[in-house]
Amino acid sequence: MPPMTDPALPQAAQPDDSIAASTGVGRLTLAVVALVFSGASQVFASAPYSWYAAHLLSFVPALYVLDRLHGRRALLAGWLVGISANFSIFYWVVQTVETFSNLPIVLAYGCLLLFSLAFGFYFAVFGWGFAPIKRMAGPWWPVAIAAWFAAVEYLNPQLFPYFQGVSFYQEPRVFLVASLTGVPGLSFFVLLVNCIVLDLVLRRRDGVAAMLAPSSLRNMAVAGAFLLLSVAWSSHRLQLIEAAEAEAETVRVALVQTNRNVHQVRAMNAKSRFAKVNDFVDLSLEALAADPEIDVFVWPEGALSGGPGARRNRRARQFVAETGVELWTGGSSSRRDDEGRRRSYNSAFRVHGEGTIEPRYNKNILLPFGEFMPFEELLPILKKIQGVGNFEAGSQLTLFESDLGDFVFLICYEAIRHRYVRGGVNQGADLLVNITYDAWFGDTGCPHQHLMLSAIQGALYGLPLIRAATTGISAVVDARGMLVETTGVFDRTVLVRDVKRLQVPSVYAQWGDWFAWLCVLSTLVLLARGWLLQAPAGRRGWVAWVAVCLWVLAVPAMWGANPYQPVMDWICWSSWLAVVLGVPALVFWRLRGRAVDLGEKS
Repeated sequence: MPPMTDPALPQAAQPDDSIAASTGVGRLTLAVVALVFSGASQVFASAPYSWYAAHLLSFVPALYVLDRLHGRRALLAGWLVGISANFSIFYWVVQTVETFSNLPIVLAYGCLLLFSLAFGFYFAVFGWGFAPIKRMAGPWWPVAIAAWFAAVEYLNPQLFPYFQGVSFYQEPRVFLVASLTGVPGLSFFVLLVNCIVLDLVLRRRDGVAAMLAPSSLRNMAVAGAFLLLSVAWSSHRLQLIEAAEAEAETVRVALVQTNRNVHQVRAMNAKSRFAKVNDFVDLSLEALAADPEIDVFVWPEGALSGGPGARRNRRARQFVAETGVELWTGGSSSRRDDEGRRRSYNSAFRVHGEGTIEPRYNKNILLPFGEFMPFEELLPILKKIQGVGNFEAGSQLTLFESDLGDFVFLICYEAIRHRYVRGGVNQGADLLVNITYDAWFGDTGCPHQHLMLSAIQGALYGLPLIRAATTGISAVVDARGMLVETTGVFDRTVLVRDVKRLQVPSVYAQWGDWFAWLCVLSTLVLLARGWLLQAPAGRRGWVAWVAVCLWVLAVPAMWGANPYQPVMDWICWSSWLAVVLGVPALVFWRLRGRAVDLGEKS
């Protein structure tokens, strides 16, 4: 069946599946460059750059190519964009693997490539669905394609939940709409603007009249309406937060950043088992001498070897008892199970009063390949890779109730899992305490990206977040998600700041990712209709369909690490599975019926 055309679009905008076939290597090279450019440029939309204005145009070259492809070629083209984006954004994986494992640099790059192939495949699915959804949406295709992207991005089983809309995170006059729609709402807006620009490019050959046709203006009106909604909602949220801050109680926090990397910590422990805790206490005492009004000290993840009750950490308890401050700190703990095996935990503790230690919190969401090695029981060779921890996951999120704040600990990776954070918010927290150790990543973009994905929790849920990192970046984030004050990477310092304790309830906290769910279900309808009208062409078309099916089946793989997976996510995933399996099966049955009918007639 030949490609179908869209009568609502000018002739120049119709699909053309001949980039590689009819115009040779030159056009193919340009297409590859356009795809790689759109992917690789996404690093500038991420922290520390966050060039959100450029982000509104960065996808246009890739969309221009995808507009002329369908089926297998569209899938491969989209995959190239996803690979390029992940390779550029998460380039720091190479340094981390090389520095803290026994793998050579070649295999470190291999790990980054595998990472990019796996987690960039969502863009392949986006490219594969581009043509049928655009065809079914008619003149509304920019809106439909933006919704399709938001749907695929949301369901993508990401190790690091990075959404395109996060590039606006330091623009509260717009970004606070995320407290209504979640970050997928802003991803929708980013793609919508890119699609509108593409639409204008496709229409330009037919002149200004085509560019200003009613169908084009309607899409611009949708983008304008979303922007106005974002500004109006953000303004409303800013007023609510300002009013809440005027009445909120204040706590003075001190975030201790000793700036000791992994090798320095090991050397200190080899010299004296008391060296590490002494380092933290000494730096804390210097800060307290300079500012006696400090209420609580926050030490980062793993600040203590063991818990504060251990003999080697006695000075930490003495520090609290003698100064009258509270200590919120990272450490570790262990226990023996019923079979006598030792279980280790990445833990956090509250110490107060005369050195009283509250029941510990054990980290619930462990970082794969960092704190445990997935599949090592199936592939024993993985156990030979050095640098990977062997921690057990905790079982619940703990709310610590204190005169200085009702808070939850978020240890490292947990602070970027927004559904998990919602659990603490809904327990009544008025402060998020993120403790982390980012020395693994060196002086790369990772500490900035980690901070970015943690800071947006303040905007989503309307409460402040404080962050203590051994080598940086430590930060105070307000209820707008704004970085009030930060430290540098690899600075030895103590950040002291007054923090307003508050929680301004948000729609997102109550309703979750309703916007993303709406995008998933609505675009599935368009996708199903598109397939019913045009089946995958040839064996290669069916191969692309099988690849998409495998991706959909893999979606829940990362969900197992999130104890707060809402029911609607499973409903959306089940709907996707039904469409990608059921509709093509129906099409195949119909084609088979036609073949039988033709055989009988002949």
